[in-house]
Amino acid sequence: MLVALMVLKIPKEYLSTFNRQLQTQLYNELMQDYSFPRAVCRSLSELFMSYIDLYFSSQRKEGQIIFHGVSKDVPPGVPVNEMNLVSVIITIYDPEDCKVKNQRELLDKRIMRISNEAHTQGALLTQADIAILLGESTKTISRHIEALEENGELVPTRGKWKDIGPGVSHKKRILELYLKGYEYTEIERKTQHSGEAIMRYVKDFARILVLTEEGFEDEELRIITGLSEKTIQEYKELIETYSTEEYQERLDQLHSIFGKKEISRMNTETGPKNSSGRWRR
Repeated sequence: MLVALMVLKIPKEYLSTFNRQLQTQLYNELMQDYSFPRAVCRSLSELFMSYIDLYFSSQRKEGQIIFHGVSKDVPPGVPVNEMNLVSVIITIYDPEDCKVKNQRELLDKRIMRISNEAHTQGALLTQADIAILLGESTKTISRHIEALEENGELVPTRGKWKDIGPGVSHKKRILELYLKGYEYTEIERKTQHSGEAIMRYVKDFARILVLTEEGFEDEELRIITGLSEKTIQEYKELIETYSTEEYQERLDQLHSIFGKKEISRMNTETGPKNSSGRWRR
């Protein structure tokens, strides 16, 4: 009897693939060559795998490849031949994949896995990278990523993280989660961003919220905050969408982050605004 048949419910068409993994081979050889009881075979195969993982975990495992991704520190606009690349280990196949019956769910799982693996190792994959690694079209990958993000999942791709292209930025997605009441730890888990980065986005958004209420124009907001026009527009869209009673508690928290004292300090540094709404020089 194979391990898969004993402890896992694997679809029949994937059973052969699943049973070609190393741990299953060890189990079968212990069973067939030494006639050990099943429980002993299972315990020994798990023990052997734990030692392999302990002493050889830095090496590639079955189903993994080495891929060169763009470093997550590379800003937008850098020519390809000048980009800093990072070698990352990507898991194309994991035995757990065999448990997934729905092909759409399987592709979603693989997209999330390889993009997060690359991000954890210091790189950001593009949608084209993901497409070629998983043997899908870029349109298919784009469609799946969009659906994942509509369900609150953030896929760390270069386009999203560096705000390249027309899609919704990762900053907006993070702030939507914050405005909906998610705690920082939950947002960290969902978005693979550090607490420091999330707090920075929240503080920037708080500044835009308060300054917009004070009547500052987009160009003034850009100069004061140093944020891009695209980011400012996204933040103003969020303000319009979430300025309701349902989200008032979060809005109050944002006002406390960047409140009247900050406005007074800024007016002291830049000069108050005149009757036309412009700064006095």
